[in-house]
Amino acid sequence: MERVNVSDYTAPDWMGFEWSPWRSLNPADGELSEISMNPGLYRVRHPDRDGLSYIGQTGRSLRGRLRALAGCYDEEMPYTDPHVAAPSLWAVRQEYGPDFQVSVTEPIDVDQRRRRLAIEEALIAVYRRESGENTTANFGRIIEGYKRSSRRENGFTGGKLVEGETEPNTEPGAGPLLWTDAEEPTSPSWMGLNWTEPEPLANAYGLPTEPGVYRIWDREEPEPLEYIGQSGNLKNRLYQHRRNRDEDLVFSYALIGEGDVKHKREQIETDLIGAHWLAADSAPRDQF
Repeated sequence: MERVNVSDYTAPDWMGFEWSPWRSLNPADGELSEISMNPGLYRVRHPDRDGLSYIGQTGRSLRGRLRALAGCYDEEMPYTDPHVAAPSLWAVRQEYGPDFQVSVTEPIDVDQRRRRLAIEEALIAVYRRESGENTTANFGRIIEGYKRSSRRENGFTGGKLVEGETEPNTEPGAGPLLWTDAEEPTSPSWMGLNWTEPEPLANAYGLPTEPGVYRIWDREEPEPLEYIGQSGNLKNRLYQHRRNRDEDLVFSYALIGEGDVKHKREQIETDLIGAHWLAADSAPRDQF
């Protein structure tokens, strides 16, 4: 598929998909009824802010999922369920006004979960690459000066931070990777990272306890990869894979200096999964 309008993430044919017109997310405007009830992907923007606020997907109804996201129009900050991004958009609305807009797409085979999630990762990764920024509300992030609500079962309602309070998810995210050798997922310099030499999982001993990302594959069938992951402790995570996977599979890892916070590691992992989908038209075999 031709990846058209790669840099224009608001275009009706961004990444070669057919996107709907932009419509208001505000339930009071009555435009959500025009949204498809099929599975698909969606993007959210605020006209008074640069970039995209959120990129998401659903295997059920796009209309239903966006009605859940419209909880950001509640009087109090909503919980992170039924939509994890609603608290973050609620905070944006307090600072910039209510004018969120949404656009949706229904790619071929979008009902297949693995394909749908891989496309979501690719959209986020390309957005990061082209804009140099992160979306506002993906990866559990929230704008500066606010703290997120908990899940409903925990009963905590977020809002503005008071003096002296901190919220780790307001920290700047990791920047986009360099996309060096982006079409070669087993390259030692894939995506600009410094990957270790591949070794069998059976040799996953004595590894660093530092944060990083890793990839696992079959030497006989290297594409697609078996799995891409991240961890705050590579030793523990790869030891688990050694116990649970075929020890003849090989692994390689890269340390990341920005891996001190989980959302930063997840942003880098998303770049890798997204690049893999663009290169192989597939998620890693066991990714989702």
